[in-house]
Amino acid sequence: MSSKTEKEIALLKFSTIVSFLFAVIGFFFAAKSGSQSVFFDAFFSFTSVFFTLISAKIVKLVLKGDDSKYHFGYGAFEPLFIVLRSLFTICVNLTLAANAVRTILAGGNHIGISWAALYTGLSAAVSLAGAIFLHRTARKMESPTMFAESKSWLNDGLLSVAVLLSFAGIFILQQTPASGLTVYMDSVITLIFIVWITPQFVQQFLFNIKELLTAAPSPDIQKEMDDIIRPLVEKHGFSGFKIYSVQRGRTLYILIHVYLAEERKIRELDKIRKEMICAIRKYNSFSDTDIIFTIDTTWIPLSVPSEGEKKLDFYP
Repeated sequence: MSSKTEKEIALLKFSTIVSFLFAVIGFFFAAKSGSQSVFFDAFFSFTSVFFTLISAKIVKLVLKGDDSKYHFGYGAFEPLFIVLRSLFTICVNLTLAANAVRTILAGGNHIGISWAALYTGLSAAVSLAGAIFLHRTARKMESPTMFAESKSWLNDGLLSVAVLLSFAGIFILQQTPASGLTVYMDSVITLIFIVWITPQFVQQFLFNIKELLTAAPSPDIQKEMDDIIRPLVEKHGFSGFKIYSVQRGRTLYILIHVYLAEERKIRELDKIRKEMICAIRKYNSFSDTDIIFTIDTTWIPLSVPSEGEKKLDFYP
């Protein structure tokens, strides 16, 4: 296991410990203050423990490579996990939003600000700092799992900020003739933040669903792949090429058909194949690449699913 992987797993384990501690502390302060927002904040931290533990396992699986059960490796497990985690976060946020609406319709909720503010302030500071650190680390490691973890911390941190703002609003309103509205502040602010932050998890959910459905990677990635292969094709005098690619999590799967103008020696083609793969590996170390050299392209339609009767048309 590389030092990079060990660092990623160590960070996920540390995230698990912190989330568990905040969950325990959060439940205590929720009981003391009577704040539903603090309770859901603690509940979110508690469930994050479960997902973070799985995250560490997913990272190990992805880096394990192929085996007898999964001939193409475990790359698809990463977007699948992120889809499930995003869906869970969306459901938790919607549940919290529904609860906030019910509280508003029921006449609001009185909360103990002093108890709740102490926990919420600490939670907001730690969660937002953790989100920033994990996001930067995820960018360096190019880890989708770490990106998902950082968004989870951001969600938790912003929910805590929402609670803090509601406390500030309560304190201000208590000094005015509109003090009767303080019972609604906790729920209203929480509802606003949920509406603001939930779309990013919907976007994350849809993006990883596309990866599971083997959609092509972003146009930028496709262009960068073309920029890598085209000069090599021209350098070695091939007549053309076509790239097929799909990205699942951090793994980029690539199939390249290179069209030969004339017959070449196998040893020579193997050397060129190695040159191309090395160029791709410099671009993305988590790449799984196959390169096929061919003169007669009539076999290519036979290699993809189609109706049986149409296949016969390709045979001589």
